[in-house]
Amino acid sequence: MKEIIVIRTSDPDGSVFRFILDIFQGKDIQILHADSRKDSVITLGDIQIFPEQRRVLNQGAEVPLNYGEFSILHCMAKSPGQVFSREQLYNAAWEESCEFGTNTVDNTIWRLRKKLEPDPKHPIYIKTVFRVGYKIVEPERAER
Repeated sequence: MKEIIVIRTSDPDGSVFRFILDIFQGKDIQILHADSRKDSVITLGDIQIFPEQRRVLNQGAEVPLNYGEFSILHCMAKSPGQVFSREQLYNAAWEESCEFGTNTVDNTIWRLRKKLEPDPKHPIYIKTVFRVGYKIVEPERAER
């Protein structure tokens, strides 16, 4: 009986893949396809976002983000300049509709600014669009 094993993993340096190959060394196996694509990276000034790893670096240092923070940041970073309503960001993070009157998105944006902005009171990345929502801008296009 032949067995088919499918392995999918986030493996930026290939170490997991090499470990798995070592396990099968000496066995009668055939590798049909190995995808060695690199993770996509979204770069905004000093900020690097690694979606597949749910990882963020700011000036090369790891920034710990919770699930909602990362989801909202990633949603906006995929479309710099696009304005997102609070409802859209809430839905992107938690995949459910936002209850009227909740300030969850506003609090999450505040925490993101504290973690990512050089001066959270004068943000250069995460902008408020009055009475609409939020957008993320690339630093060279940032309004100061």
